[in-house]
Amino acid sequence: MSPFFPPSARVWLGALLVALGFTIWVDARRIERLDHIAALTRSEAVPSPASPTGYTGQLREWVLPDHEGRSSEWITQAQHLLAGGDWRVRHVTAENAPHGRPSHATAPYRAWLALVARGHQLLTGQPAGIAVERAARYADPLLHLLLLTGVTLFAARHFGPGPAVVAALAGATLFPFAASFAPGVPDDSSLGLLCAVGSLLPLIAGLCATARVASTPRGFAVAGVFGGLGCWINPAAQIPLLLGLAGGALLAAWLRRTGAPLAPLPWRIWSISGAITVLLASLIEFFPDHLGAWEMRAVHPLYGLAWLGGGELLARASRWIEGGRASWHPRELGPAVLALAALLSVPGVMIITGNPGFLAADLLSLRLTRLPDAPLAANLDAWLREDGFNAALFATLAPLLVTVAALALVARRGPGSNPRPALAVLLGAGLVTFALATLQLKSWALFDVTVLALLLPLVASAAGLSRGLRLIGSALLLAVCLSGAWQLLPPRHAATDNSLTVAEALGLAERDLAHWLAQRRPAPEPVVVLAPPNLTTTLNYYGNLQGLGTLSWENQTGLDFAVRIAISTSRAETIALLRQRGVTHIVLPSWDLFFDPYLQAASIQTGELFYRSLNRWALPPWLRPVPYQLPAIPGFEKQYVRIFAVGEDQEAPVAASRVTEYFIEQGEWDNARASHQTLLKYPADFGVLVARARLWAALNDAANFTPVFEPLLQRLAAGADRYLPWDRRVSLALVLARGNQLPLARVQAERCLAEISEDHLRTLPTNVLYQLLYLNRSFGLEIADPRLRALALELLPAKLRAGL
Repeated sequence: MSPFFPPSARVWLGALLVALGFTIWVDARRIERLDHIAALTRSEAVPSPASPTGYTGQLREWVLPDHEGRSSEWITQAQHLLAGGDWRVRHVTAENAPHGRPSHATAPYRAWLALVARGHQLLTGQPAGIAVERAARYADPLLHLLLLTGVTLFAARHFGPGPAVVAALAGATLFPFAASFAPGVPDDSSLGLLCAVGSLLPLIAGLCATARVASTPRGFAVAGVFGGLGCWINPAAQIPLLLGLAGGALLAAWLRRTGAPLAPLPWRIWSISGAITVLLASLIEFFPDHLGAWEMRAVHPLYGLAWLGGGELLARASRWIEGGRASWHPRELGPAVLALAALLSVPGVMIITGNPGFLAADLLSLRLTRLPDAPLAANLDAWLREDGFNAALFATLAPLLVTVAALALVARRGPGSNPRPALAVLLGAGLVTFALATLQLKSWALFDVTVLALLLPLVASAAGLSRGLRLIGSALLLAVCLSGAWQLLPPRHAATDNSLTVAEALGLAERDLAHWLAQRRPAPEPVVVLAPPNLTTTLNYYGNLQGLGTLSWENQTGLDFAVRIAISTSRAETIALLRQRGVTHIVLPSWDLFFDPYLQAASIQTGELFYRSLNRWALPPWLRPVPYQLPAIPGFEKQYVRIFAVGEDQEAPVAASRVTEYFIEQGEWDNARASHQTLLKYPADFGVLVARARLWAALNDAANFTPVFEPLLQRLAAGADRYLPWDRRVSLALVLARGNQLPLARVQAERCLAEISEDHLRTLPTNVLYQLLYLNRSFGLEIADPRLRALALELLPAKLRAGL
């Protein structure tokens, strides 16, 4: 055996390899599943190395396993960075159109994702934008592997082989901690957890007797730096941890009360290093233009100031608790008062500005992990009432056994009591994060960070316990690890199984919808959609479309405006609001009823709510339904999407004709027959005759077709088609062909080709476009302009394109 690997190292190295192997296997299986899902339906994205996303039109291909928008935002920003954009993103244009919204997403995780993508690009030669999508699969799992390796090596050096074994196995299996590094859902919370671990381990190395005394100040300084980086990345996670450490430090000071004076712990070094890191991070991130903002949900210099003051107070309080004498001399009291003022600066600003700061909750706080179908509940009590005591809940609560064991050891005196101060510090952090976890499910991963740190001094001190206690502890620890590992296992079905979860089906449906809408973007104008917030986010991600309301906390203005449109009661008000924001399309998916609670709350208003009128098909004259059918997705067959294009006012007969033909293209025959009654109100309109004829032709109803078709021919001979809109002329050509009036159909087809434009092609329903091209081919006609001819084929799905 090499001297670098003595016999005692074989065990913990073996445990590390097992932990790494298990993690890699689980993540590889999940990535295989994600790749399979992405390939289930054909994507229309065309690779383009010059595009920031790697695809023409800045489309994106990777199907997101989640729909909260955080992952899509990180992918988008990393692509922007690699395309030569600013490494600091302070404004997002895709939401709250056309004004955009501020962004407080910080640079470290964006840089990490871009770095992984750059490495992937160097290895594969793929365009940078596509490399970011590939890197999104394994950026967070790679952080998990780095964390496992670092924690195990640290434990082996400072605590010995036994703690190193436990650190490796627990780091790979603690649930939901290990699930926070899931593949395919890149998020800065994973990097925040790594920093949280880094802010604890050097502290306990400095506090435990097994660590060298000379390393204590350095360990506190390193812990402060990691804590400062954690505040930069995710203040909502790191600051509660720091508060818990401060409370635990006071308990540790009480445990250190002895007859002989002890050297004070370097809490000032800890706070100074952390405060400097926070201040530098604030300057790097927001200097100079945004440094004066009082937004406490992101890293802010006040956090550094409060940490500096808190560290000073903690050092003084610890010295007094350990037996030192309190001094009321002004020279001593003055710095203490200044430190208290610094500490209170953060809550003071939060109260004055009404900003919840690091206490703010979001939708992600309701989810236990970012794995598909993860538990979702308002808090622990709600989760227990909704799901009962199941395996996931057991695996989540099982690490509490480690906290109980630490409490018992802290209360125990005599042999084996050396780690009591370190355990007390960590218990303070554990109790605070546990309290937070009962209120927000996502904080259970942060609680597991304290459990992982507690295990090192606990296992290191086990030698002083009886054999029976050691066996009981080993059995409990095995139960914790096995229950967590069971939750981490990928689904039992094969990765290539075509049965889909709801989230997987949604990803495919929303990608297809976004690509379809993007193809019909009237260049150079942007498509601006009014849709439910989650769908708005995914339409922007997949199709580079702009929208109004999303669930980003910085976009409250856009969300409020979207709701205002939905509950407007005056058509004049509605169109004014839509045009004020440049909305081009309204998208209503059957699976997302986000606006319904607002509609119910506003139902007491006089007048009909705008969204309710859409559901009743009482459309204003400036709204045109756009036919679109979802791809064939297993388990998603009953879902649909309503799309309405916002445009100029239409004459009532034209609008009624287009509604009927919309139902024809959608195959909604009951609605089509019902709309026919509206067409009968306009017997003299030639376009209405065309729509009626199309309906009966589509239904193969000769008895009703002939009485409509014959007067249509008579009116056509009299020149009634002179002012027919272009899309209505296309319908006329198809009706004439169906009625076997081929010479007349050819005349109309030639006229359609003579008047064709890019906007005409982009607004024509897919099936109608195919039928027009097929009809032209049968007549030996084609679009003269090569660019328009290529565009017409691009707008067709591959299956229909192959038919031509």
